[in-house]
Amino acid sequence: MVMLINYNPRTPWIPQWWGHMIILGTAVPVSYYTAYKLTPRYLYARKIGAFISYLLLLAFLNAVATFFFALYIYQLVTGILVFGSVLRLVSLFSETVQIDITLIATSCIIKIITDRYFMEQQILEIEKERVTSELNFLRSQVNPHFLFNVMNTIYFQIDKGNTDARLTVEKFSEMLRYQLYECNTDKIPIQKELHYIKNYVAIQTLRVEKESDINLAIEGEMDDFSIAPLLILPIIENAFKHISNFREAGKNKIQITIKKQQEDTLIVDTINTYDQASGQKHLMQTGGLGIQNLQRRLALLYPDKHQLDINKEEGIFQTVLKLQYND
Repeated sequence: MVMLINYNPRTPWIPQWWGHMIILGTAVPVSYYTAYKLTPRYLYARKIGAFISYLLLLAFLNAVATFFFALYIYQLVTGILVFGSVLRLVSLFSETVQIDITLIATSCIIKIITDRYFMEQQILEIEKERVTSELNFLRSQVNPHFLFNVMNTIYFQIDKGNTDARLTVEKFSEMLRYQLYECNTDKIPIQKELHYIKNYVAIQTLRVEKESDINLAIEGEMDDFSIAPLLILPIIENAFKHISNFREAGKNKIQITIKKQQEDTLIVDTINTYDQASGQKHLMQTGGLGIQNLQRRLALLYPDKHQLDINKEEGIFQTVLKLQYND
């Protein structure tokens, strides 16, 4: 458009074409930066005013840069005097700003359409994964009312003096209720998830040697945020699954730390001892199917918003999950 408006029939068109390509080329880096940096940071965050302000500012600065760099080269290549007329200079500057805005806006639109397409594909994949999980769950599900009735019967059959056994049945009943009735949503309040984890650790602690060093630490205040249900469990399951079995029970250790980092990051850090002599080489295969499934869920539900580190040292196995739970 700019070339047609400013076309000079007395000058060969090829130099003029190259000159205008230089002018358009200066808008490419700005368009890329706006589409891939400013669009996710401001437009997707619904900061419309800031996004438009930055877009116009970049277009203006790029137009200025064009005058001091690209137009000078254009004049050298074509021989056309660009800086001779103030009116022509103002007209060309206005056209340059317009074409910069057009190119930047077009690149943003392409970016938005591309992101929307991939987002829809991801949603379809997540939905497919959830349907598959629900079907697998339904195939293996026992009638929940029957199961709870059995649990209640067992609870009342246990001698009242056996408080440990009664407490275990009660915790298991709470865990079962949580899985059957509360985990059928995309997100669950963190306090409910932590309560489930506490019950799980309490029951698993009864299965290991009494003097084993099992510790669950929930540090700091947990605000009212939500995460995908049963997301933390595979990490803790893995720690109990692979804990060492030394004769001296005090050497068998599990340390579970759950805390917040900054305002929107949850950290789950588990450390467990393992017996190197028992040939647990499979630990380095990401801890088995539970961790593999967790990695799959994280990739689907929290793309680019999680970090899962698995480390094995001398007798120590550590898994650290960092999860950014807010957009």
